Formats: sequence, structure tokens, C-alpha cells
Amino acid sequence: MAERYSNKPSKYERSYRILEYLKKNTDQEHKVKQSDLRKIEYLKQYIGNKETFNDTIVNMANAMNSDSNERINPEEEWRIVFDAFAKRYGSEGTEEEDEEGTQRMPIRGLYYHHIFSYDEINSLIEGILFSKTMTPEDGEKLIEKIESHLTTKFYPKGAKQICRVNEPQLTEKGRMRENLKLIQQAIEERVQIRFRFYGYNRRKELEPVRKEKDTVSPYYLVANGGKYYLLACKEVTINGEIVRNMSIWRVDLMGEMEIPGRDEKLGIPGIPALKKESVENLPKQWSEDFHLSHLNMAFDEPVKIRLKITRVREKADYTFLHDWFGDTFRFVGKSDIVEVMCSPFAMVNWALQYSDRVEVLEPESIRRQVAEKARRLYEKYGEN
Repeated sequence: MAERYSNKPSKYERSYRILEYLKKNTDQEHKVKQSDLRKIEYLKQYIGNKETFNDTIVNMANAMNSDSNERINPEEEWRIVFDAFAKRYGSEGTEEEDEEGTQRMPIRGLYYHHIFSYDEINSLIEGILFSKTMTPEDGEKLIEKIESHLTTKFYPKGAKQICRVNEPQLTEKGRMRENLKLIQQAIEERVQIRFRFYGYNRRKELEPVRKEKDTVSPYYLVANGGKYYLLACKEVTINGEIVRNMSIWRVDLMGEMEIPGRDEKLGIPGIPALKKESVENLPKQWSEDFHLSHLNMAFDEPVKIRLKITRVREKADYTFLHDWFGDTFRFVGKSDIVEVMCSPFAMVNWALQYSDRVEVLEPESIRRQVAEKARRLYEKYGEN
């Protein structure tokens, strides 16, 4: 005998359709009542009578606003919210019975509390728009998914037509993901990694920089300027002495990566990494300001540098200084002299780049290096 199905929607379908509508059409500023929902033509079959609708919403709220032990979550974690539920379970609420002496709650001020705020959605989309590792096509598809599934019809969509320049990718995405995954594993397990480091040749092909692989202790993965970098230590011996300095490696130029000494059968994770405390120049705790004192990810130890900002038409422009050092530079007296903490190697090249706007005053060693580079440039480009 064939099984007979009723045209009446099940309680599961009823809950799903109502939830689907609330997600797209409500938020904390745009609440609805039962009478509002009854005006939506396609929703009428899912609303049911007053008691059915009430039970559906209350059951949804109890399920979506509770943990696995059926305890009500903190208010910021609620998903289905309405006035009576907030009055009963909220921080200032009291669990009171209604006039009929039941636990039934009237459904007014109903809305879906979204996981992401509009400000957070804007931040996600902004990150996609400024991503240098994602194609415009992939970025547009991802933005459409975010706007479709994580926002409401009230979300004020921003500008998406931002023109982006082509960013050459030195490695295919699959290998990049594998590199990042293995590095992260090594960092978490505090073991060393081994890899072959590459560079480009004149045929526009990647080739090994040296015959042997490099073995390093990994510490921090850093995303900067559209590329991933690894802060690590390659232990070397110079004149019979062991030297342990911080080094910075571009992840997209790594290949044939492995964790040496790893034996899963014997439970050996690999060769233990050097402790952070034993590595020169390495930050013991990560700081988001790292790149401000290591311009272009230069890895030598930052020092205090004094600069004079050149005045143009009786006015000094500090915009370029903010672009590179944020608000970390400080003025010396009332003049146009500032102090920054910066890698000496990076400063020499930066000072040449902005030679018409800045002069290195101290330390003398960096000033001499800038002068030496300027002399060589003159020999190369000066009058014959």
C-alpha cells in the first residue's frame, strides 16, 4: 500500500521556512509581529493558528538560544529573540507566568540576531577587496555569498567595483596551502622544518638558490603586503662559533618541505626547535607593529634612528612617514626632527627612496651607508 503524505507542512519545514524569512528580513532594528508575517503570502501556510505559531517560535528560541544541556546561553549568543523571551531569560528579566497561569509567551518584537554585525561584514568584504592572493572573480563570488547568507535586505551594500592590479603569484595555491599547513603544524609542535629555497632565473623560472636544503626552527607566520613570511632561525657556524639569528623567509619561495626526524609510528614529532630565548633579534611575543620597524620585512635588529624631514615651501609633509611608521615615530623638540626604530638595512634603502624628503642624522654608521650608496649611484648615473 502506497504511503500517503499530507499537504500540511511538517513542524520541521514550518520552522525552517520561518527561520529562513527571519534571517533575511529582520535584525535588531527591524522587528516583526505575528500579524506582519501573516501578510506575507507564501508564509501563510507555515504560520498556522496562533497557538501553533507561538509554539514554533518558542521551540525555535529554546533550541537556538541554549547549549547542549538545555541551559540558556548569554544574551549575546541568542539567535531568535522576542520581547517575552528577553523579559523571561534576559539579564533584567523575571520568569513570570502570563495571565492564564501558563508559560506561553506572546510573540512581539521578533527578530533574528545575526552572528556578524554589519561592521564586521564590511570588514570581511574590505579584506576580500584588498586581498592580493585572490582573483577579482573569486573575490566577487565570495562577496556575493557573504551578502546572500550573512546579511539582511537592510544591509547597506558598499562599493565593490574596485580596480585591482595584477599580483604575480610565484607558486600555485595548492602548494602554498600545503606549505602553510606544514609550517603551522611545526610551530604548534615546536619542531624544525626543512625545505628547498627558490629564486627566479632569467628564463622566468623558479630554480633552487643553493644545492642543499635549509633547516630552520619556525616561530611566526606573517601576512604582509600580499605575501606570507616565516620568522625562523637557521643555526649556522661562523669561525667555529654557533650563531643563532632571526631570519625571514618568503613562504611562496619554499618547496619540497618536510619535518625532519618525524616518525608517526614511534610518536616522534620531529627535531625540537630552538627556544625563542636563544635566538637573537627574534620577538619573544608577537607584536602587530613588527613591520613598522622591519620595513619590507628586513630581518636585522632595529635601532633608534634620528631623521630630519625636509621642508617644501615652508611646510614639512609627514604623510609618507605615517604611511611607513604609523604613529610610532616621535618628534625631537619643536623642530622637524623625528626618531624612529627601524632596521638599519631597511633604513638605508628607504632613505634613498625618499632622499628628497628626509635626511638621516644619526647614527653615523647608517648615514655613512646612505652616503656610500649615493656615491655608487652617482658613479653609475653621473656625467661621464
